[in-house]
Amino acid sequence: MNNQGYSSLRKNAIGLKENMFQGVAGSAPAGAAVATLTGAAAYALGSLPLAAFIAFLVVFLNAFIISRLSTRIAGAGGYYYYVRSGLGSRPARFTGFLYMFYQVMALSFISLSVGVFVPAVLGSVFGIAIPGYLMYVLIIAVLASGFLISYSGVKESTRYTMYMAIAEMAIVAGMGIVILAMRPSINTASVFTPKFAYGGLSGVGIGVLLMYTAFSGFGASTPLGEESREAERTISKSVLFTVIVLGAFFVFTSYYFTVAWGPANMASYASPDNLAPGITMIRSYLGTGAAILITVLFINSLLTGTVVVTNSTSRVMMAMSRDGIIHGAFSGVSRRKTPHISAAFVSAMAAAIAIISAAVMGGFGAFIMTATAATLGVLLVHALINVSLPASDIRLHRYPYGSMTISVVSIAVLGFIFYSTFMSISTPVIVGSAAFAIFSAAVLIHSIRNPAGGSGIEASVES
Repeated sequence: MNNQGYSSLRKNAIGLKENMFQGVAGSAPAGAAVATLTGAAAYALGSLPLAAFIAFLVVFLNAFIISRLSTRIAGAGGYYYYVRSGLGSRPARFTGFLYMFYQVMALSFISLSVGVFVPAVLGSVFGIAIPGYLMYVLIIAVLASGFLISYSGVKESTRYTMYMAIAEMAIVAGMGIVILAMRPSINTASVFTPKFAYGGLSGVGIGVLLMYTAFSGFGASTPLGEESREAERTISKSVLFTVIVLGAFFVFTSYYFTVAWGPANMASYASPDNLAPGITMIRSYLGTGAAILITVLFINSLLTGTVVVTNSTSRVMMAMSRDGIIHGAFSGVSRRKTPHISAAFVSAMAAAIAIISAAVMGGFGAFIMTATAATLGVLLVHALINVSLPASDIRLHRYPYGSMTISVVSIAVLGFIFYSTFMSISTPVIVGSAAFAIFSAAVLIHSIRNPAGGSGIEASVES
């Protein structure tokens, strides 16, 4: 499609290897192992590995659908383009706004992970007294750093995140192998049953919800189509690669964290008074040096996560701006060929949400609230994408029976997770759910009342 009049991104700047690790880095694997697993463990308890495995299966179904759509369309709009290709302009508008919502919530969640857990680690593990205001300083510092690295350019930022993701996963997984070799008696298959979860299957369901947050960056490569070589093939492969790698990593880390702590003792693992249990466990098995190393990896992992989320969200905002759905200023591109205005906006919004919610609900409550809101947004957007695949097949005059079956199964599982979430009596989960519901209703009304966006989408579509 014609791109004249638009500020363009850098063409053919990155290839398969950079794309493959964007979803991995965007999920902040070391940070998720230390922080996100703690939120999921509050409900799944000793059944945390089961929640991780179910989350992997759900995510893989969604990844397969996204991979199929990626072979047909690629561009800066990512999911926004995918829904447009199958369902049309108004559902795409709704998807784009909801994508921005959950990505901003995800950025807030990542910054809160640093702001809440780093002081807890320094205090409870290393005995260093930390003033309360440090949480807010860390929130701002993490988001500002993510913005600056994103601003440096797509090639520079994606290579940085790729190398960091490889290093952190290798080290964290290596620690688990050593621990299990040291204490083979702690191994048990019972953690893959719901027997330990709070409320049984309901607790597992909420654990899956929060565990899904750990995977939520898996589609981070989809908005990089305008800057990727052989974009359709590259992005399609990268999405599946990301989920397989993350699935293996999260199932393994949740397993060794759980059995090393003790499946029957996981209520203390997820206690608000014990915000760094993973690092405490590493220290008890491998010593202070290992605890320091995983703390550094934790911080760096979350920093790389902010870079990936900032990269992807800013490009979707740019695509929506090009189509006249949001203000034209958001399509602006810097001299380094990055959508810097959009990136600055999402970083500022994430900082405001993180700081205000932490001040009102406390750091851990804000952590759970933003995780819930972000994940519900992810689930709804992925449900729309799932519907888009068979709709796209019909538009291309193909038989959609296979894609329809996969979509129905995936949406049914997503519905179970939704049900489990709204059954919760946890205040942070309820607040996060309410924020999601209010925003979704508002943008749905907006999308229905307003005409479709312009025709400026720059994407490749299979004919």
